[in-house]
Amino acid sequence: MKKNKIAFAIVICMSLCLLAGAAWAHDLWLVCPKAGAGQKVAIEIGYGHKFPKDEQADIKLLSEIYVTDAKGKIKTAPGADKIFRTDKPLAAGSYVVIGGTKAKFWTKSPSGYVHKTKDQVPEAIKCTRSIKYAKAIVNLGGKAGDVSKPMGQDLELVPLANPAGLKTGDELPVKVLLSGKPLAKEAVYATFAGFSKGRAMAF
Repeated sequence: MKKNKIAFAIVICMSLCLLAGAAWAHDLWLVCPKAGAGQKVAIEIGYGHKFPKDEQADIKLLSEIYVTDAKGKIKTAPGADKIFRTDKPLAAGSYVVIGGTKAKFWTKSPSGYVHKTKDQVPEAIKCTRSIKYAKAIVNLGGKAGDVSKPMGQDLELVPLANPAGLKTGDELPVKVLLSGKPLAKEAVYATFAGFSKGRAMAF
């Protein structure tokens, strides 16, 4: 297929999980594998340890899933197949897909962990709060615009270049924001579909 006929999509995901041992917690990501100009964009919710598909995420635990462009927010809704779709076809151009999970509490007691707040668990030892944030960059119809504007996520990975404009061997510069401010001295990991059958990261 010619390059201008391919809907280029790259997923940039990041999750904030304060649970002890969070390095092995489930990840969340957004994938738009068959996106095309002039069509409604389908957004698949990835969840677990194996990118791009692993477990089925519980839709009730997700925060709002939406798409943005220079004109503003484009709503989505889940279908019976649990795939979210935009409420209208999208023209050629660059879009940012935003999603995540609602806050979830984990409280430890002598009998183990439960999904409740500390005041709901007798003999609670500690309580942590977990939220996951995800973002996908979707370029349709061979057009690649600016995707470097922060979207306002509490923890956000902001690409400073559109991945569609990069060539093999190029670096993708990113900025990590926490509550809108640069977050220093944190490791950022990346992977790609097919790199590993498990949790290994490519970069």
